[in-house]
Amino acid sequence: MLFNVSDFTPSLCIKWAVSLLLPVLLYVLLSAFGDPATLRPEMILFLSVTLWAVCAWAMGTMNDTAVAILLPILYVLICGVKQRVVFSPWLGDVAIIVIGGFVLGKIMAVTGLGKRIALACVRYMGGSFIGAIVGISIGAAIIAPLVPSIMGKAAIFTAIAIALCDTLELKAKSKEATAVLLATCVAVGSTKLCYLTGAGDLVMGMALVDKVIGTQTMWMEYALYNFLPGMLYLVMSVAIILIALRVRIPKEFISTAVRDAYDTLGPMTDEQKRALGLLILTIVLLATDRFHGIPAGSVLIVITAISFLPGIQLMDGKRLASINFAPLFFVMGCMSIGAAGQALKATDWLANLVLPLLNDLDATMTGFASCWVAAALNFLLTPLAATSAFSTPIAQLGVALGVEPRVMYFAFQYGLDNLIFPYEYALYLYFYSSGYVSFRLMTMVLALRMVLTGFFVAFVAIPWWNFIL
Repeated sequence: MLFNVSDFTPSLCIKWAVSLLLPVLLYVLLSAFGDPATLRPEMILFLSVTLWAVCAWAMGTMNDTAVAILLPILYVLICGVKQRVVFSPWLGDVAIIVIGGFVLGKIMAVTGLGKRIALACVRYMGGSFIGAIVGISIGAAIIAPLVPSIMGKAAIFTAIAIALCDTLELKAKSKEATAVLLATCVAVGSTKLCYLTGAGDLVMGMALVDKVIGTQTMWMEYALYNFLPGMLYLVMSVAIILIALRVRIPKEFISTAVRDAYDTLGPMTDEQKRALGLLILTIVLLATDRFHGIPAGSVLIVITAISFLPGIQLMDGKRLASINFAPLFFVMGCMSIGAAGQALKATDWLANLVLPLLNDLDATMTGFASCWVAAALNFLLTPLAATSAFSTPIAQLGVALGVEPRVMYFAFQYGLDNLIFPYEYALYLYFYSSGYVSFRLMTMVLALRMVLTGFFVAFVAIPWWNFIL
């Protein structure tokens, strides 16, 4: 037969029906009630196609990578977006960062260095599951100001988190494996907010805000404003994951498993020493990019090339062939959403829709609303694009309303760190593409975190910023 009828279970048919009907319903509603002057037909089609992709990922009606590969083609065929636009993410740093990061992760896996680092995190943090997560979080906090590239940090810590899962024999997409990868992900994402050099978009956004209000925010000044709330935010984020997923692995089991595994490692091999040297070189190059000017992606590709050199020989053709590069197409396909959204000016429509809602709010509620505006923008834009497009309007609105613009900007950045679906941010895409994270559990936890972050910003972060500024 042409089709395998047995594949079409009642449950799958219902999911397909829902995933197709919701975009159609959105198209009908926006066409009927949207303002034609601001919401053009191609923008409505873009929103409908994007909703279909989100539904397909959420309901599992198609393979994640297949949806991501198809998405940019649908934008071209249905929405009229140029091919050079939807495939423009391939020309950026993210693609080569993913490739270089996968190679680095493979090196750490096959040499056993990742396993050794993961075991050390658990062993020296009390031998418990929570202790391991705390150890990784502390590592992320230490690395955060040194490595401005958020994806560079992701490449390093994803490898460590996967090694920890493999060491503890955690099944991929289980609650436990999801907790490890997701906690590591939010640790990398949360700690970037503490420092001006936590990520490149923070430097750019702060410069735009400073230009509006005529200030110049220095590194230590920014840390004074954001280190304390950022660390509290990290604790809250990790706690939400551990509590929501209710991970319970007996400490005795972990301690015994870690001790036995660590004892079997023995002294570091020459290959592990070479891998450690390469990892240290990677961190140094990523941390000093402002001096040598080499982007994070180029650093990781250079490191990949070095790993093949005679005398180092950490990577060869056989090891390279064993790397699963399929997630790269998932990441890049998802990033076409932001590229298409900007080209169709769906972001301008969204800004005109939501920014006027801030006009009649008090100082606290304005910051609170700014956070939620950013979270909404994540559905269509990358944090970098949102920071570039909205930092100046947010600061100008703050000046016009008599509200401290930096408070609105800081709250805006917290909103950009909150999302529900992994496609919204390359950082979360990278961790999700590891194959260890359950989509259902991830979206559930991140939705809860988004809601609680709003209250955190309103009742913890904004009072602190109002006090210190």
